[in-house]
Amino acid sequence: MSRCSNIAALLCLIVGSIQPASALELFGVSLQSTNRSELRSAVKAAGVVLIREGGKENWFDVYDSSRALAGSSRLYLGFVKQDLRFAFAEYEFGNLISRQLLSNLTAKYGAAEILAGSFISDRKYRWQRDGIDIELSSDWRNHKSRLSYINPVNMADLLAERSAYKVQAEAIAGEVSFY
Repeated sequence: MSRCSNIAALLCLIVGSIQPASALELFGVSLQSTNRSELRSAVKAAGVVLIREGGKENWFDVYDSSRALAGSSRLYLGFVKQDLRFAFAEYEFGNLISRQLLSNLTAKYGAAEILAGSFISDRKYRWQRDGIDIELSSDWRNHKSRLSYINPVNMADLLAERSAYKVQAEAIAGEVSFY
């Protein structure tokens, strides 16, 4: 009987020490459930410097991220305007994909899904965690790389809002007459 109780105690210790999986976080907040005010506050509390806050015609915030993530220069945050849900966060780096960054991401998120491009240098690396797509890609035209955290559902809503806004703005512009 004591052997069974020892095994039971050991199982309780093992199960008790297992931490529940935490949600994917950025600046200490869950990207799956955060909103604009919570994430903006966390970003500012981390010392990231605001350059431009999104508004009626700007669809994302722009921050100087050089203090938050080594090698990065900008952080862009986008939110669905209707209900302020998180849509995306994107770090911009002043160079093409570094092996160190890819190595760090692989250590953190595991092996990436590799999406082939026209050339070997066009490949994208993608991870999916907690309903968030994480992508590392090269922006050859601008000699930069980008690390993006995207909520696909919310991003689709943001893009639909932006498209509707453009259609409405074009309709209003077409009504203006100088004669």
